[in-house]
Amino acid sequence: MLYQTLRSYYYKSNAEYQSEYEARFFAPFTRRFDFEVQQTGWSSTHKIFFCYTEEIVTLLVDILKENYALGAIMRRTPIVALIQLNKQSLREEIFSTNEIEGVRSSRKEIKQAIENQLSKDKRNRFYSIAGKYIKLSKKESIPFQTCENLRNFYDNFVADEIKAENPQNLPDGKLFRKAGVSVRTPTQKVLHEGLFPEKKIIQAMTDALGLLHDETIPSLIRISIFHYLFGYIHPFYDGNGRTSRFIASYYLSQELQNIVGLRLSITVKQRKKDYYQIFDETNSDINRGDLTPFITQFLNFILVTIQGLQKTLQEKLQQLSKYDTALKKLLKDKGLEDDLLHRICYVLLQAAMFSSDGATIREIQDAVEKARGTVDNRISKIPSEWILKDTSPRQHRYKFNVLALRSQL
Repeated sequence: MLYQTLRSYYYKSNAEYQSEYEARFFAPFTRRFDFEVQQTGWSSTHKIFFCYTEEIVTLLVDILKENYALGAIMRRTPIVALIQLNKQSLREEIFSTNEIEGVRSSRKEIKQAIENQLSKDKRNRFYSIAGKYIKLSKKESIPFQTCENLRNFYDNFVADEIKAENPQNLPDGKLFRKAGVSVRTPTQKVLHEGLFPEKKIIQAMTDALGLLHDETIPSLIRISIFHYLFGYIHPFYDGNGRTSRFIASYYLSQELQNIVGLRLSITVKQRKKDYYQIFDETNSDINRGDLTPFITQFLNFILVTIQGLQKTLQEKLQQLSKYDTALKKLLKDKGLEDDLLHRICYVLLQAAMFSSDGATIREIQDAVEKARGTVDNRISKIPSEWILKDTSPRQHRYKFNVLALRSQL
């Protein structure tokens, strides 16, 4: 039986609603916390809790099973293809998290911000955001233990971009904001007001971070709870959504296949209405602090993300096999039967199919384990119409022109 929201009981009868709330709150398989929430404009407060429902347990099991299956698919995926998919995911994740918040950006702009990491050219407004997501993709450690850690991260994540857009939206308190802030609809209706004053924000965020690191709670549930609480607290004037989604992505990348953390905002963007609706419903006084539906929905987002990755990889691997067969025929027809030449073309084919970027000479060298001169020599033997070359970045990028394979399909 699916878990019904308390809202559904509220509209049946007050007695049944109160009885159901008490049954849930005091159930033996319920986790209760000393963190109180309050709907904007209401006087009543409620301690948060969640129930270990059959649906949540099933989702946790399914996520682990699907994550294991994703790992099996990734292990049979060529390394160049994985590198290219990682690049594509990185760019799309940043683009999606911006889009969710209505921050205008282009894929070209984000691609440039990623490439600028090598030259440390910080003039691109998304330079800092790209840098943090690259750290995530490399599994580098980022501390989120304290409020000070959180503020330091914020300053090195979105502060530069927010300063360029509107300096008044930068934090003006000791760690967070001094004044109040509200979440509004396009028609300016207030949906939620963040906690206030700053002393209250600091205490609430300290408690939320404590929950995030409470190892008596399953990790994926902790991540879900913290994601809600961050949105509820709303510690900054701007950048809350992107910061909280990054933190969720960071911890997901630690618990699951790393690339899952680079696809969360892509999933959320596709289900944006559900994403905001579950926040609104959880904030409602009628909900009385029950985080069960929020956790269930967030776990669903994670599961859909993993399943989407599986589907993408399986489809692309099938296409890659098909195109590689065509590539071998093409090389034979042109009298270019050379193992190294095929391996280089196969790398370029992966670059074309798993990303729009292309592969650098260095990446090609690493893949075929040959010196620069040897790689350059073989590439010079490939007909020019077979290769697409991007000379705009500092390091030129190459990929195979799949249209050249049409005659062999």
